[in-house]
Amino acid sequence: MGTANLNIFVSSTCYDLSQIRKDLREFITSLGHNPILSEQNDFPIDPQLDNWENCINAVKKYADIFVLIIGNKYGYVGKTGKSITNIEYLTAVQKGIPIYTFSLKQMTTILPLWERNPDADFSNVVDNKQIFEFLLDVRKKSGRWNFEFESAQDIMDTLRKQLSILFRNSLGLRKKIVSSPYEDLYSKISSKALNIIMQKEEGYDIKFFMQVMQDGIIDCSELKNDYLYSVILRPIHERRNYAELFDWIENKFDELKSFISSLHKLSNAFTQFYKDNDDESDLRGLYYVASTYVEFYANLLKWGISVKGIFVPKECQGLMTLLSDMPSSIISEMEKYPKEAMEKIPRCIEKIRSGTVEKGDMILFPFEIDIPESIAIKYKQELDKLSEQVKSKKSKSNKNTNEQECELGKI
Repeated sequence: MGTANLNIFVSSTCYDLSQIRKDLREFITSLGHNPILSEQNDFPIDPQLDNWENCINAVKKYADIFVLIIGNKYGYVGKTGKSITNIEYLTAVQKGIPIYTFSLKQMTTILPLWERNPDADFSNVVDNKQIFEFLLDVRKKSGRWNFEFESAQDIMDTLRKQLSILFRNSLGLRKKIVSSPYEDLYSKISSKALNIIMQKEEGYDIKFFMQVMQDGIIDCSELKNDYLYSVILRPIHERRNYAELFDWIENKFDELKSFISSLHKLSNAFTQFYKDNDDESDLRGLYYVASTYVEFYANLLKWGISVKGIFVPKECQGLMTLLSDMPSSIISEMEKYPKEAMEKIPRCIEKIRSGTVEKGDMILFPFEIDIPESIAIKYKQELDKLSEQVKSKKSKSNKNTNEQECELGKI
């Protein structure tokens, strides 16, 4: 893929739309850009990946602009339960690149009929009724603009105009970036967070704050999977000595409490950087608080993984399970907080405007989190129970030793 030209990924089923894809390849090339189409021999592949993974990888690594074309074929459904075109589209959405979607006019005409009667037989029109769900998601649920087409020329005419608009908007965005006092932040944040700063709509500072947290949590998804599925990549440590094990458990518990305490202290920094009046918030400061929040989130996952990676005697495994699950509810709350707060922002702004805002409407940071009392009690009970078992075992061992010494003394 060339570095100077834009890479435009064309996503659709291949065989039924082969002529349209061929026409678009020539059109994109004529504009001086690089068309990415899976049926072409310059499509970037990794020989170690399968067909699906290569298509997804091409979107992730190379696509600058994504063009989705929906005809009347859904295509082969893979193990994800979706077609590759559908997965490519979702990958582009997650990547945050410009997306232009086109739907065959015949399909947009039939879509309302399917919505009213989804159990009807549409086999004379489509290969799989999932295409209606895909089309509904693209046209209505996503909130994105969707263009109708009847021919390749319709798509080309629209793209020519839209790419020109994109270029003009990019020039305007560049002017804002060059003159912005936060230019150093741009290489650290996502396109969504950058767009919030550039648009600078009401409440942009708190939206930016929540977006940075959401992006950071998404970046930790692989670490989250390691925690959920007990994937231990580091060497497992063994703790067979009870005294050593109890010391280690106590240290880990104190470490977890320290994480939670430090997270609460972030509120002092937040109130320093966020201004809910006419003063301008410090975006660098808000970025620091948001990224530190994500760092705590990652540390909680790593903490849980480290506990799961300890090999202990069989009678201690129940206690270790309780300990490793201790941050689960906190992790879940940390994931939900920025998402739910982002959804709450527009309602909060509206209530502030109307003068009807109440204390419960406000967005608070940080929210109150701690180890659930029920889990802490259960953990304490299991720890006390295990301690008693160890003492009892030690007492019996000492008694047996004394009896053996007495018997030896009689000989």
